[in-house]
Amino acid sequence: MQEIANLTDQKESRKMKRFILSVIFTASLMLFAMTLNAQNVAELSASKNNTLYESAEGDLSNGKGVYIFSGTTATGDIRRTLLQFDLSEIPQGAKIESVELLLEMNKTISGPMSMSLHEVLTAWGEGASDAGGEEGGGGDALEGDATWTNTFFPDQNWENAGGDYISSAVSSVDVDGSGIYTWTTTLEFTALVQKWLDRPEENFGLILIGNESETGTAKRFSSRHNPDEEFRPVLVVEYTAEATSTDVIAELPGRIELNQNYPNPFNPSTVISFSVPEVTNVEIAVHDMLGRKIRTLADGRFQAGSHDVTFDASELSSGVYIYTLRSGGQMHTRRLTVLK
Repeated sequence: MQEIANLTDQKESRKMKRFILSVIFTASLMLFAMTLNAQNVAELSASKNNTLYESAEGDLSNGKGVYIFSGTTATGDIRRTLLQFDLSEIPQGAKIESVELLLEMNKTISGPMSMSLHEVLTAWGEGASDAGGEEGGGGDALEGDATWTNTFFPDQNWENAGGDYISSAVSSVDVDGSGIYTWTTTLEFTALVQKWLDRPEENFGLILIGNESETGTAKRFSSRHNPDEEFRPVLVVEYTAEATSTDVIAELPGRIELNQNYPNPFNPSTVISFSVPEVTNVEIAVHDMLGRKIRTLADGRFQAGSHDVTFDASELSSGVYIYTLRSGGQMHTRRLTVLK
């Protein structure tokens, strides 16, 4: 009887071991699957931009200007901003999770105005035109420029003067005084960028429409040609993509990289990681959305490789902030969110 009892105990023990091993194996597969579905953030600079200046002649543009405009002038003439972003940095097959557009508004003749983003339906151009002065009046259109009547000056036209676009907005925000404004993610905005990724031939960009029912509503924004890089238009795209074997092999970085902080959003602290390919001086700093520096997290010489700094935001209020890496004449920026 004792032998039978011992045999029974051994069988039960083996069953338990098999069960434990199966749980471990399943958990390992789940963890492996999670590592192969990496959450990524792409911060994309505009590939081209331009302003449509209302004009019956269609001979005004500002392809290379440092500013872009939307709204109406004091005399009621309409201004509309065109923006396009190249998504080739995002791998094909990725799933777009969220999208935000950041623009820096630096001059206005009005109070708070709702400004909306719409999908553009026709290809358009950014030529070599460059308006003088404050750029609000535009400059002479040159070959390849988008104008109020032309997609590509002088002989290719919009079907509708002022641009061909979907009337329903993908995102809107109230723009008031000077500062950086964010057109936040919506289901429509995310779906549009997903379409651009899946079918690049349909990516004709966005048009920014201001309040056109009143006079004197115009707002001026920094363009992609603005000399201050941190104020240029940025499309922030969060996406999920399958990692490849090369993604998980640790190597010495080939370039300066500033990674998305983790966790994000956070309270009260988060970790910011960065990499440098050689020994170099690095400054990591946090700024508010007006660009004012509020904290220096690191400022010194770092060895080649990956590094982490911790940011304690206990004394800050909830909101979105910008963090930057400066090194060797380069500057990289990302955003973080404090939740309390």
